[in-house]
Order: sequence, then C-alpha cells, then structure tokens
Amino acid sequence: MIGEACPTLTAVSEKIDYGRFAERLRRVMPRWGDRDRMAPEEFAEHLADTGPRWDLLRVFQEEWGYEPPGGEPAWPRWSESEHEAYVRRLRAEWTGEEEDAFARCDLTLPVPAALDEWWDLPFNSFTYRPRLYWTNPEWPPTVRPDPSGYGVSDGLPPDSPFVAPDDDHRVCVFKAEYQYCNEWGYLAAEAGLPDPRVLVSSEDGWVVQAGSISEFFLQLAVMRLPAHFGWTVRLYEAEPGVVDRVRRDFPELGLLPWRELGSRAVVHGAPDALIYLDDGGYADFSFLVHARTRTALEEVARTLGVDWSDEIESPPADEPESPDEAEPAGPEPLSLRAGQADAGARWTVEDVSDRPLSSLEPEPPARLTGAGRPAGLTVWVTDPDADVAAGDQAGGLHLWPAARPDGSPEPEGTAAPLSRTAHDAPVTAIACRRFDGLGATVVSGDSTGVVNLWLPDDGDWGPAGIGRHGGTVIALSAECLETGPAIAAAWSTGTVRLWDVGSGLDATLTLGSGIETIALNPEGTLTVGGATGTATVRLDTERLWPRRALTELVHRFEWERLDGARGPAPEIPDQILAAASADAETAAAALAGLRAVLYDGGTVFPVTVAAAPYLALLAADPDNRVRGPLLSLLLEIARAVPGPVGEGEDAVPWAEHARSTVEECLPVVSDLLDDADPGVREAAERLLSEFPGQEPDSFR
Repeated sequence: MIGEACPTLTAVSEKIDYGRFAERLRRVMPRWGDRDRMAPEEFAEHLADTGPRWDLLRVFQEEWGYEPPGGEPAWPRWSESEHEAYVRRLRAEWTGEEEDAFARCDLTLPVPAALDEWWDLPFNSFTYRPRLYWTNPEWPPTVRPDPSGYGVSDGLPPDSPFVAPDDDHRVCVFKAEYQYCNEWGYLAAEAGLPDPRVLVSSEDGWVVQAGSISEFFLQLAVMRLPAHFGWTVRLYEAEPGVVDRVRRDFPELGLLPWRELGSRAVVHGAPDALIYLDDGGYADFSFLVHARTRTALEEVARTLGVDWSDEIESPPADEPESPDEAEPAGPEPLSLRAGQADAGARWTVEDVSDRPLSSLEPEPPARLTGAGRPAGLTVWVTDPDADVAAGDQAGGLHLWPAARPDGSPEPEGTAAPLSRTAHDAPVTAIACRRFDGLGATVVSGDSTGVVNLWLPDDGDWGPAGIGRHGGTVIALSAECLETGPAIAAAWSTGTVRLWDVGSGLDATLTLGSGIETIALNPEGTLTVGGATGTATVRLDTERLWPRRALTELVHRFEWERLDGARGPAPEIPDQILAAASADAETAAAALAGLRAVLYDGGTVFPVTVAAAPYLALLAADPDNRVRGPLLSLLLEIARAVPGPVGEGEDAVPWAEHARSTVEECLPVVSDLLDDADPGVREAAERLLSEFPGQEPDSFR
C-alpha cells in the first residue's frame, strides 16, 4: 500500500528521522539493477509504477511545510523561460527571422510517462511556486546536441557507456539551471521507457544524476525546499573533524550526489534535519544544515560537538511574501532603519531617506554609441579617470582605456576596447576604478551570482573569481578607503559582501530588501538603496576585517624561499592566520603545525627567524585562543641550539639569529605581565626571565 510505504508525517511536533530516508526511497524507487534480469515488458511495467514515488514527493513537501495553493499553476507546461525568450528575441533581431518553436525538439520521440505525470500533479511545488526552484523546464524536451545552438551541452560521446555503439547518442533535456549553465535530461535511446534515468551535464561530461525522472524531482525538492521552509546554518568551511563526524553519525539519504554549477553535494539525514556536504569546490557554502525546527538544528550541533548559536538563520518562509512568490507589483521597500546595526557592530545605519537612489550611469557613455559598439551590452560604467567598462548578454567584458600606451588621450569613439569572455552568463553589474599600485581594476558580476576581479594593466589579463552567492549580482562598487582599495557587491537576495583588496579578506552583510544600487565612499560609508529610498551605512573596517593588518603583513614575506624543518615552508602564512582563529580547536591545530615547521628537537631554521615576530603579535592579541602556548614556543625558540652542518656547507648561526629576534620582541611580551589571564602572565614571565640582562620595566 502507498500509505504503508510513505507514511504521512507532516506535523512539526512529529519528529522525522531522515537518517532512515534511504529505507523509504528503496521501497518506491525503480531498481535499475534488475533490468538485465527482467524481460523488457516486465521492466517497463516496473518503471510505470510511479504512484508510490509521487506520493513520497508529496509527503516530503508536506513534511517541510509546502501546502498546494490550489487554482491554476503559475507556470503551465507550455510556458517559455525568460532567459530563452530573451535570446530568441535577440536572434530574431539579428537575423530578421522568427525561430521555429520546435526546432530544438525531435517530435518523433515519445515523452516518458513520468514527465507527463509530473506536470499534472496537483501538488507540484514547481508549477505553483517556481521561484522556490530557480530552474527552467524544457517543454517539450529538447535534444542535445541542440540543432539551434542554444543548448549548452553536447550529445553522448561515441564511446559512451550509457548506450550501445549503434544506439541514439542524443540526450533529451527537460530541465536546466536558471541560466542554462548545466542541464538535466534522459537518454533519447530510453525515451520510450515510462520513467528513465536522468543524466546531468558536468565538467566530466554527462553523468547519472538520478535513477528515474520521478526520483530526480524528489531530489530537486530535497535540494530546494528545505532552504526556504527550514532553519538553516551555512558555513563556508566546517570546523576540523566535523565533516568526518557527519559521515560517521548521519546516514546518506540514498540519493546520488547533486551536480549543479560545479557543485557535488551529498545529503545526510538526521532527526528533523538534512545536512549537505559539498566537495565540488564551487558551492557558496561547502557545509549546510536545514532543519524543520530550531531545536532539531541545535540537536545536530550538540551531536557534532559544535556551537552554531550565532549562525542560525530563521526560515525565509516565515518572512512576509507575495502569493506564490510572484514578482512584486512594484519595487520592494528598503528595509533598513536609522540606528540599525548588526550583532558584531560591523555596520550601523546612520540615516535613511525616501529619496530614490539610481544608477550613476543611466545613459551609455559616448564611447559606446559608435559603430564599433559590441553587441548585446547590458551594463556600463565610467570611472573617475575616464576608463569605460561594459558587460554584455553573452558574458563578455569590454574596457576602453583612458589613454593610449604613450599617455596621449584617445579621441572619443575611436578606441577599440580590450575584450574578454568574462562570465558564463549575462553580465548584470560592473564597476571600474584605477587604484595606486593596481592600475585599472574592473569588477563584474553576472546573473548566476558570480563576481570576478580583472586587472587589465597586467597584460594578458584574465578573471580572478572573488565571490559567489545565490541570486543575481545587482550592483557593484569600488573605492579606496582609509584601509586601501575595497570592493562591494550586492545580490538580489539582499546580501552585500565587502572585500579588502590588499588582504583578500571579505565580510558578508545581510541588509535586506530594497537594495538596487550601492556605492562605497572614501570616508568609510556605504550608500545603498533603490526606487524606495536611500540609506547611509557606517562601516567599522576593523570589525569587518579583523585580521586585515595581520594578513597583509604576513603575505609580505616570500615564505616559499625559506626552509623549515621539512624544507620550503609556503604553508606558514595560512598557519599563522589559522592560529589567529577565534575557534580554539582551529587555533590549536595551526599552532601544532607551526611548531612542527619552526622548531624540531631544539633546532630552528631560517623560516623560524622570519616567523618569530608574528608569534609575538598573536600572543599580544587579547582575543587569541592560544596565547600561552605561543609564548612557550617563543621560549623554546630562544633556547634553541645550533643545528648540524652538512659537509662543505657554511655554518649559519640560525639559533643565534632566532634568539636575537625573540629578544627584539620583548617589549611586546612585557606588556603581557599585567594581562588578565594568569596563564599568559606566567608564560610572559618565563620568557622574559630567559633574558636576565633585560629589565622588564625598561620595555614599558
């Protein structure tokens, strides 16, 4: 019975152990391993039993709070995606011919029954609330390779393991990532099956995504719905050992890794919670937890031995929204209020007005109006030194320098731009600025949320990806603050990220709705707003980038040229910065790594001499978690003995140099004699006593 296979558990008070989800999946999903042991007719009948699978999808949606709204779907099956419609219109403008609506389809191929059924499900959360998913369906399914050239993927290679050499090597795509960066489809050779396997286009070519179309739509719901309806923790990187504990304590859901935009996410189940581990290297967050209740999320944290109390986000579903997540009738109001600040006091709203804030470049500069203007321009900007930068619909970036190589100005409208393919999606925001020491600096963002940095004065310039976030990049700004060059980016989700260019550090701010334009100001403020108002936000750069000075300082050394206990030591900067972590476990692990490189059984090395002052700086930081052990390591370094000298080598007194360097740090150490931590005071006294000729008071 369907009810026995998929018990309906919708009440939040009724705990659901997703660690047992694989059992529910096995009861209903097709067994492709039995294909060779079944007659073709029997296997087709097996695949056609889709009712229990759709019931599992329905129950999962209910468990996370989705309720079918009734009425007509917001996305009927014959709807055309905005992206595809836009490209089709552009082609018509360029060619003067209307494209055949079915040019990309093979109408002689059957459509699998499961795909037809999905469109008609009365509880289909995509057709009723497509904005929960940020994907585009293809109906009818289109083939790859695409005869029209629109689809991004190829067909199967000649030696594909999925089909016999004489079989059809095409793939029928029925779903695509929002900007068609990757696609999902079934084999044309299996189009006659009721519920065929689903493949996904990836950097490895076509790979299996799901055991059937019905399983794919369940997996898509697993990847999308909990982020909207659940309590959430998002981590760029989990604490050491946490990932291993997840894999040990929480079973996988039984689904294949989710492949999208370079990500490779595996989902693990916990009581009332799902844990997403991504090792693809391209996800915004490599560690995600979505839970049906805050209590469930806190229980997962306790099981893993971590504290996420400052990281927990409430469900977006709890926030007011328009019905069915349709586009708002007008601009969203600015949600910032005067005096508002975040918990860490990194920013404070100084004032808010109802004066609209619009783009600084409403009209294209003169250089973009000539015959040589690139096609499909979407955004443009002029920097204070008259560089003009622009982005286009195809992801291209164009820069018109302010002057010729000999320094003479370029006449308006005559310069040929420097052009590169910058993005895999339309460029939606751009900023351009000249900085001392960097030259022309161009920042571009696209509709998939990617932000790239470009330094065209470097010659053969190429992209340096500096950030990615969900949603569309809607605004960018570049400015020189008191701390140096900085970049700000805003996404359509209300998130703003700030980068310190010199150190590479960034900070993420959640400033809410109504932001369409941003501008960094030299005095350390950020102006944000849009059609409904403007806010001035005061930034505290010390709190935004607390390790900025240390990061810049530590990267001034060419550490890879200095030997440690194991040879060249390029890892020292990362270890020093990790030793400054606010997480005690991370800091202790980094200090152990430093000790292994800097000090080996009484012997020190060239890199030890360079690193010693940084150890003293870390020990002097009242927020550091390993201050006493740092001082103890400095004491061991000061007591080091000369190391062995190889035959024919000159004896270099590294032990003497190291001791002299530690002695130069004593003024910093002496300030710790009055520290509030008795362990730090004791360690400082021991280190100072190693230099009896120096009086502590002489350093004050």
